[in-house]
Amino acid sequence: MRKPIIGLIVPLLFLAAGSSSAFAQEQTERYIPIGYSPGISGKYAYLGEITAVDAANRTITVQSEAGSRTIRIVEQTRIWLDRSTLRQTNTPGTYGDLEVGLTVEIKYVDYERKDTASWVKVAVR
Repeated sequence: MRKPIIGLIVPLLFLAAGSSSAFAQEQTERYIPIGYSPGISGKYAYLGEITAVDAANRTITVQSEAGSRTIRIVEQTRIWLDRSTLRQTNTPGTYGDLEVGLTVEIKYVDYERKDTASWVKVAVR
């Protein structure tokens, strides 16, 4: 009786563990300061300063040494207020927190297209 139950539970545990790793990475981003996301910062993220905010189209334009990019902020985009310079924990933010002049780090939904943000970290002054 125990063998069939174990045979069913073990594969389900492996399935749950594999699917939760991406979720866990996304959840821990709220605790990591701008520019320090392991495996993402400097490789798959864009770091720069907001130069324009278009509320009607829910986009922001970000300038970095590499150039300027306009990025869409969709309903699913997570926004984190990076308060590490204030020695405080990061907090969830909203589109309204994205202001011209603030430094941001953006991870794209699709790194090849680089047009929509999966998450945005905003440096709080």
